[in-house]
Amino acid sequence: MEVVYVSSDGQDHWIDAKLRPTLTLDQAIAQSQPGQMIRMIAGDYCFANPLRFPRSGTADQPIIVRGEPDAVIDAGKLPDPSVSASNPGSSGYAVFQLIEVAHIRLELFTIKRAWPSAVYIENSHDLAFRDLDIAEGTYAFYANGEQTWGISISDCRWVQDPNIWRQIRWDEIHDGKDEDGNVIKVEYRYLNGAFFGSDDIIGDVEIIRNDICDCYNGVRMDVSSHNLDAPVGSFNRDVRIFDNRFRYIRDNPVEPEAIAVGWWIGRNRFYNCHKLFSQDGVRGGFWYYFGNICWFDSRPGPEGDEYNGGAVFKLGKGGSVAQPDYVSNCFHNSFFLRQKYIKKGTTRGLTNARNAIEHADPTKLPEDLMPLDQTFFGSADKLDLSSDGPLPVLFKGDLANHPTYPDVFDPYNGVLSDPRVSSIPLFEDGLGGRFDLRPEHREGYCETLRIPMPDGSTWKCDRTFWPGAITDGNIFDGPDYVPVDLDYIRGLPTCDE
Repeated sequence: MEVVYVSSDGQDHWIDAKLRPTLTLDQAIAQSQPGQMIRMIAGDYCFANPLRFPRSGTADQPIIVRGEPDAVIDAGKLPDPSVSASNPGSSGYAVFQLIEVAHIRLELFTIKRAWPSAVYIENSHDLAFRDLDIAEGTYAFYANGEQTWGISISDCRWVQDPNIWRQIRWDEIHDGKDEDGNVIKVEYRYLNGAFFGSDDIIGDVEIIRNDICDCYNGVRMDVSSHNLDAPVGSFNRDVRIFDNRFRYIRDNPVEPEAIAVGWWIGRNRFYNCHKLFSQDGVRGGFWYYFGNICWFDSRPGPEGDEYNGGAVFKLGKGGSVAQPDYVSNCFHNSFFLRQKYIKKGTTRGLTNARNAIEHADPTKLPEDLMPLDQTFFGSADKLDLSSDGPLPVLFKGDLANHPTYPDVFDPYNGVLSDPRVSSIPLFEDGLGGRFDLRPEHREGYCETLRIPMPDGSTWKCDRTFWPGAITDGNIFDGPDYVPVDLDYIRGLPTCDE
């Protein structure tokens, strides 16, 4: 590759034992060509205007922007309250704008104070982001447009606001509504964003080995109102969220909106997160949750904040609100909980199997860290789980220690099978983050668990694996990723047909 050296002042610098000419970063990007590596040396880089790539790389000759330790882009922007849980658009500030381009990589530098976004993508594909350290912003990455696909984000770190977990109320971030339905814009609405947000993108997104911390949402991908009737699979398809760390997430680490098909959430660590998996008002299916570990030692919000209960699943409201069209599977995860497993709502097609679900003993925790009478589910009049129909809800072979388990399933005829009941803790030390099962629980299964794949095939789960995410110190790997076969899923009958 051709190496183009970049510095903050565009002067000559000693680089690799030689005095070399450099460009400024904006000059280098404006002149960038396929096969170039734009090499940022250490320094503080500041830009009033976004850096927009004028052309694409190619598959064989991408354009690479690579930094080094102490290469820092300080956007110096203040929060933008006009952007809240919404698409910032190309008119909004972003350090990098990738619009109608392809085959570009950004890696190994720091971005801070970029409001509303560090990286904005529109109608672009085959983009990769690696080892970026990003601080602040409504979004670290935002992708937009019906011709956007093929995005890889790996080994990045994002801290949105260190105050978001304990110091700011949930309803000071999320807009409310008055009695007439008018939006009440709240003080910190600019924090209602995500590490990765998107609108109307095809998909093929991988988010791998990132550290996502002190933020409102982790991954939130939406679809515009004019695309809600598009065939299932047109948007938000083939999303892989693997081996990440989600810490101090005030709302949802994983939140598809409207439509999602072929989402794989595997081997992540969720530490002090409010509600893990949102399926509220989402069509689609073939969602897989496996090998994940969830635990806590803190509760969100300042005193008086009522939005601190949390749950593992956030389900839809039922009625006319969208429900899954196809199956989803949550299996071999380890949960150490202070919150309910499911609080309220309804779903269909969910198989919850072979998870280890330990509720902490509130009498052994600091005062008010969890309710003394925390329930496994919310009240039966607010939670609808049914084993009827073509997409039944099934709980099979889960290990749990809650005092009401398995009786809590009495209102849900046929939903529960093969429960494993414990009156003692499940893990060696859930609060301490040691998730090997205690010896009493180390037993595999007699029957094979079969998981339907989004191409019509079936994956068979290892029967010898213990409940939860860890067996003999080994994390449950789960199935290999299988892309969605659109012809197959669109040929399946749905509950609405």
